[in-house]
Amino acid sequence: MSGKSKWESLFSVIENMREEDVVEIEEVLREVDVKKIALVLRELSDNADSILEFIKVSKMLKESGSLAGIEGLLEVSDETFNAIARAEFMKAVGNAMMLVYMLSLFNHATLMKAAEATPKCVDKALEEASRVDKGLGLIELLRLVRSPEMAIVIKGFMSMVKCFRSKS
Repeated sequence: MSGKSKWESLFSVIENMREEDVVEIEEVLREVDVKKIALVLRELSDNADSILEFIKVSKMLKESGSLAGIEGLLEVSDETFNAIARAEFMKAVGNAMMLVYMLSLFNHATLMKAAEATPKCVDKALEEASRVDKGLGLIELLRLVRSPEMAIVIKGFMSMVKCFRSKS
């Protein structure tokens, strides 16, 4: 638009239109609800900042490939949807959600301590189990039952059972 104002450029375009173009535009405008167009233009004007932000986000989604993934999910066939909607799959998803919820309720420090100790404890347990070559004798069994570790297991299990009974 070298030297011309926007209006001059617009009038120039209109003046240079062919008669067929004008007739076609008039036909389209007869079928269009001008009030609706005015409402759309007002909404576009009032929400221009939000619309521009949405366009930026859409561009970023497209550039990252996420948009293609979303489109792929939306184009899922009925067969795939039916496979996903099976009761077994939904039950597994529900169980996974409950597991995540349950884990989120544990004290973080306790979980970290358990996670750090587990590999070493499993290795020790496997090592001791591999040395067992015969069953336990009665005296050995009594000594095992009286051990502090067994007391911890039994008391912990009993506390958990009592807690479950009080909640139901």
